[in-house]
Formats: sequence, structure tokens, C-alpha cells
Amino acid sequence: MPSQSLECGAMHPDPLVICTRFLLPMDAEIFAARLQAEGIAAVVMDSNTVYANGAFHTSLGMGGVRVMVPQSQMAESQRVLAAFNAGEYAIDENFDPNT
Repeated sequence: MPSQSLECGAMHPDPLVICTRFLLPMDAEIFAARLQAEGIAAVVMDSNTVYANGAFHTSLGMGGVRVMVPQSQMAESQRVLAAFNAGEYAIDENFDPNT
């Protein structure tokens, strides 16, 4: 893919938008990994601020830890979010990794 250079302050052709927010950074990381496994270029924002403050309640005041996706992939990420929230990616409690 050819590299595109943008001037400082120029808008990216496919800007990142908020897909969802999580209170806990680890939940945001897990969901972003699921999106990435589906081929969506997800990025977690603000988790370092929560970790640096050492208190998870600070993420509530910031509006949560954001999971950002390119605007062009928002519809697909919302489909994955609905499946994620419905438990479709949950590990079965009887799961045995040795079988």
C-alpha cells in the first residue's frame, strides 16, 4: 500500500471514530483484539491514563476507555460489538483446551 503523507492538521481520509467505551482497560483490550481478529483496525485509547493514575474509577470521569475504529469499518465493528455483548464469543464453561 503506498504511503500517503498528510500536512500537519490535515484530516485523514478515514478518520477514527468511537466504536464503544469500557470502564476497565482490560475489557477494552479484549474487545479490540476481537475486532482485530475480524480484520478491523481497532485502537484502544486512554487506557494508559487509567493505568498511570492507578485507579480504575478515574476512567468513569474520562468517559471510559475508548475503542476506536476507522469510520469505514464502523458498521462491521457494530456487528461484532452486538455479538460480543450477546456472549457469542464467550468461552464455554466446559471448555477443555486439551481435547
